[in-house]
Amino acid sequence: MDCRVLRGAQQINSCHFCTIEDRGKVEERFIFIVMKLIGSNLWDLRVERESMRFTLNTALKAAEQCLLCIEELHRVGGHSAINILIGLTLSDRIKLKMGFLHRDIKPGNFAIGRPETHENHIIFVLDFGLCRKYQEKDKDVRVPRDSAPFRGTTRYAPIAAMKQLEQSRKDDLEGWMYMVVEWTSGGLPWRKYKVSYFVIIRSSPLADNREEVLKMKEDVKQSEAAMAVFLRNCPEREFKRIMNAMQHVRTEYLYELTYFSIPDYNFVYYCIQHACKANNIKQTDPVDWDKDHEFNGPTGPPGDGKLVQLDDNEEDFEAVSGCCGSDRASFSTHCGH
Repeated sequence: MDCRVLRGAQQINSCHFCTIEDRGKVEERFIFIVMKLIGSNLWDLRVERESMRFTLNTALKAAEQCLLCIEELHRVGGHSAINILIGLTLSDRIKLKMGFLHRDIKPGNFAIGRPETHENHIIFVLDFGLCRKYQEKDKDVRVPRDSAPFRGTTRYAPIAAMKQLEQSRKDDLEGWMYMVVEWTSGGLPWRKYKVSYFVIIRSSPLADNREEVLKMKEDVKQSEAAMAVFLRNCPEREFKRIMNAMQHVRTEYLYELTYFSIPDYNFVYYCIQHACKANNIKQTDPVDWDKDHEFNGPTGPPGDGKLVQLDDNEEDFEAVSGCCGSDRASFSTHCGH
């Protein structure tokens, strides 16, 4: 699966996926791929810090790049992808309805590049072993299964996965939100629970812990008090808007997200960018792992550039040039488009 995903990603020339240097097999033993060598993952970079969290500047820059990784994964690698994608512009390529779900979003599956290749400001997405295509050949979204075994990492797993329901694009974004809140705030409310990473048998003692984590995640969805604890040290206004949109609360922009929904990625990008502007974060502010150099990583989502409002009673989102992103020319340059 890793090879299939990475080959698909190469067709859109994304800078957020490792290149395949070689692949092959040893008869009757194993198959292998050789990928680009990259640097530390985001979990290690966070826990190395005394505060156990990133600065807000770094947290938001990492959030934006990881969201872009996920969006590109959702767009890449479908039926006849190679023939379809060659020759298309970036904006045309990302509109294609084909792609994969990651289903194991966590900071250990995102890593920075190496400084000697001048890629230590670029974040790469890794580990596609649990990926699943959400689209059938020549069809729309696959019909969801009645139930699906829990696979993933309990700390970051979406509620649907923990209820053993079929996952969809919205669930990768829910996992992304838990990850972003953790490195922004320094920890998640359920971090004390130790549970298995992959399949948990219901009769196992660890299953009880998983139920406790599920209850706490549902409390965040339903309780203002739990939401406030969850978002401590975070840009509460913007992060709450993202959570409300993804946790099925009706808003001006997103109605209830279902298995078949296409997430409003642009809405999430602009919440991040609004948080940057509100906190005087500049596009060139150094990230925590390279404080001696201005940030020069990819900037700006490949969206349509439209502005959105928080709601009728709140200020408009403003153009955010000079914050975390929105410079699409710079994005194209850094990603090689």
